[in-house]
Amino acid sequence: MKLVVSLGAAAAALSATAFAGEMADACVARLEAEGRDTSGCSCLEDAIAGDSALEAEFLELGEIDDPAERYDAASDDAKAAMDACTR
Repeated sequence: MKLVVSLGAAAAALSATAFAGEMADACVARLEAEGRDTSGCSCLEDAIAGDSALEAEFLELGEIDDPAERYDAASDDAKAAMDACTR
């Protein structure tokens, strides 16, 4: 669950104008700063790439400070993306 919340937090911190690879890079930077596993960042980028509604949702979720609350607030699609990218 911690990795799922971390991935959601990392994705939410990204810019809507991120280009291919930048989302994963930002995810890695954020999770490394938190001392967390970064292995799901490329997967998360791939899972939400091209879905402007999902990308926008991750940006909105980034406004929620508490990671557990952020995950709980995520749509089923956002949770599915996070869940698919965890080990």
